[in-house]
Amino acid sequence: MLRLPRPDPGDPPTSSPSAFIVWVGRRQTATLLAGVVFGVTWMLAQAVLPYALGRAIDEGLARRDASALGKWVVALVGLVVVQVLSGVLRHRFAVWNWVQAALTACQVVGHHVTRVGAALPTRLPTGEVVATVASDAVRLGDTFDITARFAGALVSYGVVAALLLGTSPTLGLVVLLGVPAVGVLLTAVVRPLQRAQLQQRDMAGRLATLGSDTVAGLRVLRGVGGERVFLDRYAARSQEVRAAGVRVAGVQSVLDALQVLLPGTFVVLVTWLGARLAVTGEITAGELVAFYGYASFLVLPLRTATEFLQKVVRGYVAAGRVLGVTRVAPVADRAGAPSPGPVPDLHDPATGLHVHGGTFTAIVSGAPAESAELADRLGRIHAGHVGHAGPVADRDGQAALLGGVPV
Repeated sequence: MLRLPRPDPGDPPTSSPSAFIVWVGRRQTATLLAGVVFGVTWMLAQAVLPYALGRAIDEGLARRDASALGKWVVALVGLVVVQVLSGVLRHRFAVWNWVQAALTACQVVGHHVTRVGAALPTRLPTGEVVATVASDAVRLGDTFDITARFAGALVSYGVVAALLLGTSPTLGLVVLLGVPAVGVLLTAVVRPLQRAQLQQRDMAGRLATLGSDTVAGLRVLRGVGGERVFLDRYAARSQEVRAAGVRVAGVQSVLDALQVLLPGTFVVLVTWLGARLAVTGEITAGELVAFYGYASFLVLPLRTATEFLQKVVRGYVAAGRVLGVTRVAPVADRAGAPSPGPVPDLHDPATGLHVHGGTFTAIVSGAPAESAELADRLGRIHAGHVGHAGPVADRDGQAALLGGVPV
């Protein structure tokens, strides 16, 4: 059960998106390792199924040995049970890792926004921040969702290659060399996809900012009759974002097609070689059935590896967007950590505000700008009116006091 509210995740590294992704992963090492364990178990059970089936045919059916057949049937049933149970747990931990990573990214953005306050809109559009929480955090979580399956794909690929080498060195070498070759070809499409996604993400953020600004100034626009101008501008920007999305979809469609074409071609090659070896008598009927099973299974780790590349690219772009928010610094210097003890009273001589310590107080004003200015003064969001980042004071030099100490 996830307990809320979660503690402050702290300050992440801002040197690079890769460092940020690693930092998020370290905060959930236990669940990531659990997902990897169940992911490897789940995919290994599928990888070994063709081997057990082939042995059941050769040792049980071909030799008419009921005892051997029963043994391998029990092994097949056991593998299916392990596959089902580990698959359920693998999925559970994958979703858990996805949610944790996305929530951590949202916390990082949210906590930083509260610390920066009014300085944020001067450096970054509001729509960009909204898109970071609504979209980028989810894409960052996808990077951790795929880790369990990708680990299982790597291990199962090695196991299948070893089984093939033990039966037929020719087929084993084809698998060992063919899978990396397919991966290299698919990687060539990933870089154009990353550039297209980055461009589309930038344009979507600007569009969200334009929409929020238009809504905020709608009353003024109606007063001067300018809503049509902004509507046309928003429609034009929306079409630009749509065109960028179409470009992303074009590159994505090529990658999706290659995901089917390249692994499928590779599976056909492995199957053809296995059938030739069976015709010449170099492998048994059970081994041929196992080869067909291996060839069909290899599609799964190949497609998983391709999906991993896609999600890592998206996660890298998303992490860069999160860091873009965290790099915005507040205007005024922050005070040190509060000292333990009773909460003192807060008093602002300039406005007459007096808040008793330990109470929750809401400030309501008919003019929102006045209450916002008060919040900026008390929260040290802006520098003082006298032009420095010292105690926040009004035009008469009266500073707000927390327990008698200027804030």
